Amino acid sequence: MKTETQFFYEQAGWSYDPKTETSEQGRRRCAELLANVERHARSSGIRYEWELDDITSEDFSDERPFYKLWVCIAYKHGEVIASLCGIDFGRNKKPHGEPYKRVVEAELAFEDYIETQESQRCACADIATV
Repeated sequence: MKTETQFFYEQAGWSYDPKTETSEQGRRRCAELLANVERHARSSGIRYEWELDDITSEDFSDERPFYKLWVCIAYKHGEVIASLCGIDFGRNKKPHGEPYKRVVEAELAFEDYIETQESQRCACADIATV
């Protein structure tokens, strides 16, 4: 397994269709997909901004003191393409250096990756019909 795929295999969640694949096959498929999405994000100039959220752990925990959650915003060519709020890295933790940061960023780039794949398929279909 490539290093990027191995990272997502170990760090990210996965899904599978029990009618067509095993859990292990689904895990590998999802890891490979997120690795491809991450490469796409890098090559297409997707950038991420992390900032403190305005909500705290108070929304789901009685443990005190409450702590701030995080927001991640994905940009492409200066336009917001996706965002996620309420990201919990735990008390006194920051996203930088956390494996989950990389997973969140790949997931935020996923829709752009799919749209790009669809555009490329349509362009190829147009060429094939000429």
